[in-house]
Amino acid sequence: MPRWLAHLLVVVGWLLTPVLAWSASYVGLWAGAMLATGFRQPLTMLAVAAAVAALCGFMALFVWVRFMRRVPHLLSHLMAPRTSEENRAVAAAD
Repeated sequence: MPRWLAHLLVVVGWLLTPVLAWSASYVGLWAGAMLATGFRQPLTMLAVAAAVAALCGFMALFVWVRFMRRVPHLLSHLMAPRTSEENRAVAAAD
């Protein structure tokens, strides 16, 4: 994998972070609203839906940031070596 592609993947991954958090909170809001239909008071319904949305959003954000911090290490195994590293590898093999 070319180095520029690995760097591009890291940048795109970090730029997707707000989209991921927003979509997870949206799904959490939907799930919280479905869960809250059993309650009779509207404020309780809103509180349950908001709590589930916040929990889902923050958990997705937590997991995504932990993953994105490991991405450069994971991609480093797939990247082509730099030209200066190739010369050292050839010299060591001789």
